[in-house]
Amino acid sequence: MALKEVDVIVQKTGLSGLGKKTQSIDSALKQQFIFNSIADVLSLNTPVFIKNYGPGSLATTAFRGGNASQTGVIWNGFNIQNAMLGQTDLALLPSVLFDDISIEYGGSSSLWGSGAVGGNVHLSNKPLFNKGVTTKANIGSGSFGLFNASAAIEQSGKRFISSTKAYLQNSTNNFRYIDTLDKTDPIKEQKHATYTFRGILQEFKFIINPKQMLSVNAWYNEGWRELPVYNTLNVSKAIQHDGNFKTSANWNYLTGKFNTIAKAAFFNDRLNYKDSAFDIDSKSRLNTFIIENENIYTRNSNHLLNFGINHTFNSATTDNYDGTKILYKTSVSLGNKFTVMDKRLIIFAVVRGEHISSGQIPVTGNVALEYKVSKKITAKLNSAKVYRQPTLNERYWNPGGNPDLLPEQGYTYEGDLSYNNLFGNFSVNVSGAAFYRIIDNWILWLPGINATTPVNIQQVFSRGTETCWKLSYRKNKFYTCLNVVTGYILSTVQNSDQENGNTLDKQLIYTPRYTVNSNLTLAYNHVSISGYHQYIGYRFTSSDNLQWLLPYHYTSIRLTYKTKLTGATNLILYAACNNLLNTNYSIIAGRYMPLRNFEIGISLSNNKPKTEKETLTK
Repeated sequence: MALKEVDVIVQKTGLSGLGKKTQSIDSALKQQFIFNSIADVLSLNTPVFIKNYGPGSLATTAFRGGNASQTGVIWNGFNIQNAMLGQTDLALLPSVLFDDISIEYGGSSSLWGSGAVGGNVHLSNKPLFNKGVTTKANIGSGSFGLFNASAAIEQSGKRFISSTKAYLQNSTNNFRYIDTLDKTDPIKEQKHATYTFRGILQEFKFIINPKQMLSVNAWYNEGWRELPVYNTLNVSKAIQHDGNFKTSANWNYLTGKFNTIAKAAFFNDRLNYKDSAFDIDSKSRLNTFIIENENIYTRNSNHLLNFGINHTFNSATTDNYDGTKILYKTSVSLGNKFTVMDKRLIIFAVVRGEHISSGQIPVTGNVALEYKVSKKITAKLNSAKVYRQPTLNERYWNPGGNPDLLPEQGYTYEGDLSYNNLFGNFSVNVSGAAFYRIIDNWILWLPGINATTPVNIQQVFSRGTETCWKLSYRKNKFYTCLNVVTGYILSTVQNSDQENGNTLDKQLIYTPRYTVNSNLTLAYNHVSISGYHQYIGYRFTSSDNLQWLLPYHYTSIRLTYKTKLTGATNLILYAACNNLLNTNYSIIAGRYMPLRNFEIGISLSNNKPKTEKETLTK
């Protein structure tokens, strides 16, 4: 008898997504981006704006007019936001490590804690038992000395699974760009920009008995990159090294209507920054310990109760702190989900109380509704109180830290309406969402008497709409699909204590009002070709909106060929042309992006299923 698959990752994520717009990256799309980072996947396939400083450089999110510190990144049910920086660098997260990549739009501080204000990115793997031995290998290369390699092996028995994934990416990153400010010699080559990323993910899953299951995961990744400068006066000598080790364990116990999950995690994050030109050698270390217990009581098919407690402890050291800084928090949450009207209406309410060592956090919560208007139409509503606690750097950085900072907090409301239908060989999926959010005590770094200092200075009002259109047709060996995703966002300053700032009613910097992502796929038999087109509108680079970056169009094309070498071995050949139209553009001011460039790759996979004899002897 196998343990029913109801571990907390599924339960908690499912509850968090109620009443909200959610989006999953399907397997075919993930295959096209197997050599890319999570940042690249989100940038071209969702309305989430990615603030990308260039290939191999920092890449963070701007969910619905928020900032990187207001996005949760959830790995196997743990929020892995860095407590010192308050953000996660998505350039360091390769998509090849994760089978499941999903996006949850809207605030959910009541379940995921600080920082889950604009939305969450969920990353996980859910290997299945009794599937035999599966091996995968990917290798690719591209322009500017790009090299990619990854490998995976999964051994899946009746009661035990071992999954190992490893990856390596390297590039000299010496692309050419057009310096529009230099009229005499505009064609330049990026220098001192080499990067190397590598890592390994090991996961174990063991069914102890029909009521108990144990999961253990360990993940190590590191990045080494040279940091370029874009001027002719000097050559950068800055180097950054990131090292991250994460491990977690889940014990899942299921009996009757009651499911309890005990969880623990330890994260070690290191960042070293060196610049020999200025005699800088800065080292930062962060240790995070998390203990959590989640309990789900299913009273009947219409009623579910969720109760959880979490304790998180952070210990950080850096040359810019006066000694080691400690931050701990303890939270308790209680949720209630029930269905009515013949299960057409789902109602979920959750409340969370949290206390941190630096002060009391207000109680947060949310109420979600999902109504099945018909078999084809679903309506969703969600309201939530959200918050983000100040980061350790914002509180204690020397010089400039402000220990008296208040948490950012506010309210968010949203609605989503979706229509899904099948007309013979045609499939139609259309959805539209609208959101409204007000955040008080917004933190900004401003010039002070002795140093730049973070202060609670603004109230920010974010509102907008998102649409998703997906039309597909399949007949025999032919398949075509058109996706169009749009976003319209106004994120403006409503109140500000900044003197002579001229920021009232102005759009936040690096928040485009208009974004459009579209892709068209044509596939026949073993061959498929996909074209991607992206439009990003004006991004203001000054808080008074007097300086901006021009809109740009970005086009790429991706080609794949799939075939079977043997009955159990599959081959995929891959080629891509990025920036097909050779557009000269920048996402961040002063950080140039590559002109037209190319990638090629090959993927091999093999599955040796368990034979009947092997299964019976286990």
